[in-house]
Amino acid sequence: MAEMVIIGSGVVGQATGKGFARKGHAVTFVDINPQVIARLRSEGLKACTAGEVPWRQVDIVMLAVSTPSVDGQIVLDYIEAAAEDVGRGIAAVNHFITVVVRSTVPPTTTEQRITPILERASGKRAGVDFGVAMNPEFLRAVSNEKDFARPWITVLGTCDRTTAELLDEIYKPFGALIVRCTPTEAEMIKYVNNVYNAVKISYFNEVHQICESLGVDSNLVSSTVARSAESMWNPLYGTRGGVPYGGACLPKDTTAFMQFVRNHGWEHQILEATMEVNARLERAVPAATSPDLIEDVLAAVQARDNAAAQGKELEIEIGGNRHVVL
Repeated sequence: MAEMVIIGSGVVGQATGKGFARKGHAVTFVDINPQVIARLRSEGLKACTAGEVPWRQVDIVMLAVSTPSVDGQIVLDYIEAAAEDVGRGIAAVNHFITVVVRSTVPPTTTEQRITPILERASGKRAGVDFGVAMNPEFLRAVSNEKDFARPWITVLGTCDRTTAELLDEIYKPFGALIVRCTPTEAEMIKYVNNVYNAVKISYFNEVHQICESLGVDSNLVSSTVARSAESMWNPLYGTRGGVPYGGACLPKDTTAFMQFVRNHGWEHQILEATMEVNARLERAVPAATSPDLIEDVLAAVQARDNAAAQGKELEIEIGGNRHVVL
């Protein structure tokens, strides 16, 4: 069992620490708020300030401090200060400590900002003397402890084998699919996950407004689409990037529905943006006539790039249609 320190005892930190404690790990919570520390202690949990951490006993540090946005800019001051504290702790010991970023941070933060702070403060090398990882959380505020106990996915962004094997060992008992990747890929997964949720919510809100204007039941429309649309029941539909949509329906129906909305003087900004993004991509890459042919399209793009290197024009066939791709 591991000796863990959870730095930042908010929703994510407490769900993480309590979840690991239930699996038998020794967990110490760290916070700057005396009231939080007192409350955790009243629950029978170990809690202290950063200056009181018993570093000689620590195997894993989880950074779960707040990364708020102010005036549209993310604030990394708190996690960077926490990394400075951890680096000084690493400097005081002779064993391998793994530092895991749990906070949501922009891509490259772990490798380009947190790791250098840890190395500078500790005087040691990441991947050799200590480990660094990015392990994003997918917890809902209303059910955070249950979500941690029964995750649907675990993402482990690591750069060295020792860290990867350690995190594999502590997460396997939770039973979820484990995705292994780099720290930057893990950071990107977290942001794309949240932004996709925001886009979906915004899309159906725009649909709701159009339905209201038409006098139809938006809940009926949305709940039926949730069962009928392939992009809802097939989780891989549309997720392979690099190819515009095509086929018999999508180009025709998006254009027709957009014109219907415009004719009534309504707005559908997400659809406008969708069509514009697709049009830009189509100028460089032929649309796939079917999602089943996406591998053919990607192979064709590769062939186009090879032909371009030789200054040649290349004509290819996709789904029975011929395309000039250079």
